[in-house]
Amino acid sequence: MSDGGKFARYHLPPLVWATIIFIESSIPGHKFPTTPLGTDKLVHVAIFFILGWLSHRAFTHQSSELVSKMSLYLTLVVTILYGFSDEFHQLFVPGRTANMYDMAADALGGFLFIAVFLVVQLLRKNASQRTIS
Repeated sequence: MSDGGKFARYHLPPLVWATIIFIESSIPGHKFPTTPLGTDKLVHVAIFFILGWLSHRAFTHQSSELVSKMSLYLTLVVTILYGFSDEFHQLFVPGRTANMYDMAADALGGFLFIAVFLVVQLLRKNASQRTIS
């Protein structure tokens, strides 16, 4: 695959997703619909789970072996830091605030992606060992 094709397939999606998060976070608070209590935290977890997944895909398809080997750690760092920066950004958006519970939900989305990824890897490993024996 060409470098341009690799970029478009693996590296562009997390950048686009991060841009979508930024744009959504730029919407003034009074333009947001009210949601049932706690629903917004589930949305944060889901949004940052997806960011974790897309980031991990990009990290595992780097030409650097070190980056690829550290992909889970880098995924978690990027997801948490982007969540913090997103909340900081909202301090400057009318009607929005930084919220530590939102930051926690963002981080949980990253952790949840890693947990699901590791469980799926373990299940695949066990399934392949059963097929071999």
